[in-house]
Amino acid sequence: MTDIDPLLRDDARVPVPDEGFSARVMAALPARAQGSGAWFKPALIFGSAALGSVLAALLAPAGGSLLQGFADLMQLRGFTAAAFTAIAIGGALMLSALVLAVDPD
Repeated sequence: MTDIDPLLRDDARVPVPDEGFSARVMAALPARAQGSGAWFKPALIFGSAALGSVLAALLAPAGGSLLQGFADLMQLRGFTAAAFTAIAIGGALMLSALVLAVDPD
């Protein structure tokens, strides 16, 4: 039985005559913006992280600390206000790490 993959690769290397159509299309496209938004994505990530941190600090319960929340979770007392705060902050950090890991740039 013949393996089709090498045949398709060889066929894909052969240029298709298009009488300059591809060159005309590429010339008609608008020029690519050179680095105009290179600062926007890091600023957006940093700004979102800063806003999330401020909101987490402002909305955290006044009676419990973050360390107390992690201690509550280690002792399997997950229904305290401090434990919910620890879970929320840990989840936000995990989501941030996931976004940065998936980002192709």
